[in-house]
Amino acid sequence: MSLLGIGDRTAGAVMTGRLIPHIYGTGRLTLYAVMITVGDVRLTDGGSLEKVGVTPDQIVPPTAADLVAKRDPVLAQAIERLGGRMTPEEAGRLFHEDKTP
Repeated sequence: MSLLGIGDRTAGAVMTGRLIPHIYGTGRLTLYAVMITVGDVRLTDGGSLEKVGVTPDQIVPPTAADLVAKRDPVLAQAIERLGGRMTPEEAGRLFHEDKTP
């Protein structure tokens, strides 16, 4: 079985930053902060995924209707690719947390 990427294109935001807050002045203080990149994902060829992202082999983006109905067509498609059977509704229930009281 070959590996196949299934899903939607990623955003290409992989760098990790650290927020460093500062205070300047006496009496009347000025608050400011600096965000410094402290980590990046690099590929074996030296390339970066930042602002590029990853495009899967099979694009299966969830629609707004899928999200509202708590369906997961991406997971259902992946399970089918592995020889299983699961509807998008069943897949959506696997990781859904019902937060209603």
